[in-house]
Amino acid sequence: MGALEGKAIVITGAGAGLGEAYARHAAGLGASVVVNDIDSEAASRVAASIEKASCRAVAKAGDISSWNVARELIECCVDSFGAIDGLVNNAGVLRPAEILDMSEADLRLMLDVNIGGSVACGVHAARRMKERGKGSIVNVTSGSHAGDVGLSGYGASKGAIASLTYGWALELRGSGVRVNAISPLAQTAMAQANVAFMTRQNENRAQPHVVMPHPDVSAPAVSYLLSDRSAAVNGQILRITGDALSLITHPMIAAPVLKGEWTFDAIRRAFDETLAARAQPLGLSFAPA
Repeated sequence: MGALEGKAIVITGAGAGLGEAYARHAAGLGASVVVNDIDSEAASRVAASIEKASCRAVAKAGDISSWNVARELIECCVDSFGAIDGLVNNAGVLRPAEILDMSEADLRLMLDVNIGGSVACGVHAARRMKERGKGSIVNVTSGSHAGDVGLSGYGASKGAIASLTYGWALELRGSGVRVNAISPLAQTAMAQANVAFMTRQNENRAQPHVVMPHPDVSAPAVSYLLSDRSAAVNGQILRITGDALSLITHPMIAAPVLKGEWTFDAIRRAFDETLAARAQPLGLSFAPA
């Protein structure tokens, strides 16, 4: 019996790339999968190929940034398979641009899809899952939320996903519903859109992205977070970049914590004498072991 046998799972943005890899892997472990994509032909193609492999899948196309579409997507899973056990909030868009070149339209699109779509699907899924006292939501964030050249808008949308993951995990703790996130790296059409900035980004990263892995590399991590094997994992961000697997730390108050009466001059002295030497590095870096 597969690790996801009997589970019904919705995966957004599953018409290609990482989402397709997640859908195929989950189905291969026994899950019944609802394949969502804004491209109806892509969603139908993936669902049909999963069914051809003797697994269960249905296609449900739609723009998940719409609250009603998100609700219909979750209800499609319940109607098709009797319940919803898992949600992978994978759908997203990337519009790279530095601050001087950002456009309102591109920023709003990223916020609407990356944040709004994840929230809409998460809310409707959580309601259904809480009724049954079990379920797993897997959000998709990015290391770019710690800062990346040309990806400040995208990173901001993915930083919001990290915050949602922490908050939802706290709110649903003890209900049987878990919320985690994955920070994947893969060669996809979205990654290709970022090629123009890759050289400068790598110059500012503690861990340069020399080789972009195939989307299939990240799929087992998502299936693990959806499975009962990860029942004790909640509120975590799992990062997988090829052969490197790790957790991303939550935001923390950095030591030392200074005490005193903080006038302007006292704050200046605190930086001159202590805090300047303890300033945090830019971009995603490694926490001390």
